[in-house]
Amino acid sequence: MVPCVWVIMTLLERAKQRWQEYTGEEETPLDGDTPAWAVSLGIHVVVLLSLALAGLGQSPKPARNFTVIEVPKAAEEDVLLAPQEIAVSEESAEAPGAESEQSTEVAQAFAPTLSEVSVVSVEVEPDLVSDIQLEAVNDVPTAQTIDATVVLKGAMGVGTTGASGAVDHLTAEIAAALAQRPTLVCWVFDRSVSLSAQREQIAGRLERVFDELGANRSAAHRPDLTNLVVAFGAEVSLVTKHTTDDVTEVVKAIRSISVDDSGAEMTFLAVRKTAEMARVFRTSAPKRNVMIVVFTDEVGNDADTADETAKICRTLTIPVYVVGVPAPFGIAQVKMKYVEFDPKYAQDEQWAVIEQGPETLYPEVVRVRSDRYADEAIDSGFGPFGLSKLCAETGGIYFRVHANSGARGRVTNEMTAPMSSQLRYFFEPDAMRPYQPDYVSRRKLDQELAGNRAKQALVEAAKMSEIEPMQSPEMTFPRKDDGTLSGLLSAAQTAAAKLQPKIDALHDKLKVGLTDRERLREKRWQAGYDLALGRVLAVKVRTDAYNLMLAQAKLGMKFKNPKSDTWQLSPSDSITVGSPTEKLAKQANELLERVVREHPGTPWALLAGEELRLPLGYEWSETHTGVNEEKGMAGAGNNLATARADDKKKMLGPPKPKRDLKRL
Repeated sequence: MVPCVWVIMTLLERAKQRWQEYTGEEETPLDGDTPAWAVSLGIHVVVLLSLALAGLGQSPKPARNFTVIEVPKAAEEDVLLAPQEIAVSEESAEAPGAESEQSTEVAQAFAPTLSEVSVVSVEVEPDLVSDIQLEAVNDVPTAQTIDATVVLKGAMGVGTTGASGAVDHLTAEIAAALAQRPTLVCWVFDRSVSLSAQREQIAGRLERVFDELGANRSAAHRPDLTNLVVAFGAEVSLVTKHTTDDVTEVVKAIRSISVDDSGAEMTFLAVRKTAEMARVFRTSAPKRNVMIVVFTDEVGNDADTADETAKICRTLTIPVYVVGVPAPFGIAQVKMKYVEFDPKYAQDEQWAVIEQGPETLYPEVVRVRSDRYADEAIDSGFGPFGLSKLCAETGGIYFRVHANSGARGRVTNEMTAPMSSQLRYFFEPDAMRPYQPDYVSRRKLDQELAGNRAKQALVEAAKMSEIEPMQSPEMTFPRKDDGTLSGLLSAAQTAAAKLQPKIDALHDKLKVGLTDRERLREKRWQAGYDLALGRVLAVKVRTDAYNLMLAQAKLGMKFKNPKSDTWQLSPSDSITVGSPTEKLAKQANELLERVVREHPGTPWALLAGEELRLPLGYEWSETHTGVNEEKGMAGAGNNLATARADDKKKMLGPPKPKRDLKRL
């Protein structure tokens, strides 16, 4: 540092001397404080340059070490069909996840909504090497059904007109599984009487399916497709004693399934046992895909074990496909058109009551019988809750099979196909898709109900007994004298008085939910609540109006026509019995009209529309019936035709026995 100062001072002195020689003056600009300032500046410049130069040295490069780990190839072992232990969490999953070997497919299956148009546009740049130009594709198909043969996993309302049609859909599912790895398909059949005719059709159609998959005895034979056949009724049995890739053996096994006329159907037990038998193929190398395909036409007597069954299948990543029946809207039982196939039984047509619903865990439909067509069983658009939830949680598909599912308009008894349920109306799958039931656990659904009073009120009201309006209420009141007329009016009022408490209780239950009605976001709950309150209000108004009209008549009415002797009560759109009833009638109409407007093409809209066709009020009219005229004795009838009919029956011999419909 000292040499630097000395150099700077020397340079300053020389600069002063040159200035004096050049100008001839003694004083220079470098006199005074300038030398000290220049020295300080110079010192700082030197220090900064030294620090800068010190950081320019190169640091040595660190040595890099590499470690290579080779994973030994697992030796393939022969798979023995024996039970294997596997650790399973006791915690039940609230909703199915995507942590599986088919994660993308399972995640896709449970997407909450399916957009009509992809939200991500695809922009394709032209090939820079060749002259080929690729046009941009903006609309990617994301609908639940891409075409008639491709159905995405997780679909719960795929409709077909026959079980064989559903088998055709399953061909694509099996082919997709085979594209990943060898696949085991477990065919699980209901042994009930009602499904016996369909088993033969399915066996015949499977031959064609196997042929399309290349699984036959030709050069295209596929040893990577193996099969198991299981049958169930009161018990579960393995029809094929081992897995087989022999198509002939599979079809023969299906045709050999005997009928179980016990009436019991342990559906979920059959699925559970099948999954346990197939466990080894999912847990031991080399792993296979496993699919369980169930054919049944009822709910099953062990539906309370559905969650346990779903948990096992979900743990083993085994999707369950069900070829079943449509669930009737909001009810458990429905009539089935049974036509006997066994010649030893009577061949006449019968209607058997079987259990095929409901489509939800808790009832969501308040049953109000108004003696109209819409009060008969109609299609819900989905399958029974337990089986549909099993498919949803495992990534499978529920196929709704009904021969009349393509019908639009009312289906009569004559139109109903044999061995099919008596469903009067069916609905378009596209219209029903946004109304899918909540396939969640009971605990989660209870939490949702507790969080919304409208939902809670609907379920609690639906659990109460259905409302049966006055059975054929008396509408004609002949007047022999004032006392007799008053007695007839009082008797008619008694029918209304018996119904009144139940209607009021349901109305009180439902109106509590009005405060949370606008918080409902799901279309299904919106339609269900509005329809329930609207129909209960409608039957309340009709009952109140009927009672009040009779009360008015008891106060006294006079005929305008001297020949009139009878009072006739008729339905009317006019409400003339007071403003409170008129106010309730207006509210009922508004609710029902909103259902029709906001939920077209659905069961809720159908029922609301039928309710709106029935007038809410009544009006009096007078007529002549001759109640005070004496009537003559009727002549004796001729019993000859009856006697001949009895003789003919005796000549035909004893009738054939009928099958017990409770054991179908």
